Amino acid sequence: MLVVLRALEREDLTAMHKWQNDEEIMRLARSFPDHVISKEALEAEFARELKGEDTGRRAYIIEEKSTHTPVGWATIRIHQFQRRTTTADVGLAVGEKTAWNKGYGTETAKLLLNEVFRQLNLHRAEWWTFAENNLSVQLAKKLGFKEEARLRDAVFFDNRYHDLVVLGLLKQEFESIRAASETFRDKTTVSYLQSP
Repeated sequence: MLVVLRALEREDLTAMHKWQNDEEIMRLARSFPDHVISKEALEAEFARELKGEDTGRRAYIIEEKSTHTPVGWATIRIHQFQRRTTTADVGLAVGEKTAWNKGYGTETAKLLLNEVFRQLNLHRAEWWTFAENNLSVQLAKKLGFKEEARLRDAVFFDNRYHDLVVLGLLKQEFESIRAASETFRDKTTVSYLQSP
């Protein structure tokens, strides 16, 4: 494993403040590249998570396993507008640009999905991004998400409107993909062990 997810701590807000005020990172993270935030506002946004009081959102720091260095953040937002909780949005951002293109995003997304489906036992996960965010859309599809909706002209930046894409993954799809992956890995190991 390359990364681990750990709880957000107050001292992480310094790195998060830097990341969330970087237009390039925020373009990929939240579809709001022109968004800027003060450290005080950031602390207010995450106050309930820091105190352990928010049961509807889980905030994590993505930490490089070998160095214990924070490289980004991730969230799970549990839909609580229904009587029965069945769905969560997953999101992540690798904030340290030196950590881009190293597989950290893929591994983080898999950890989030494991949390959603195995720990929280929810029925579906959702992934929202703007339509031109090809890296995000490709990662979601690689993990088994399917495009379910397109919200036309739903966000505005770069002096124009952009569509939002909503992708979904059901628990049984997640389990099927995971089982197929484990079977492939087992067969690869067996054939490797049997070769001369």
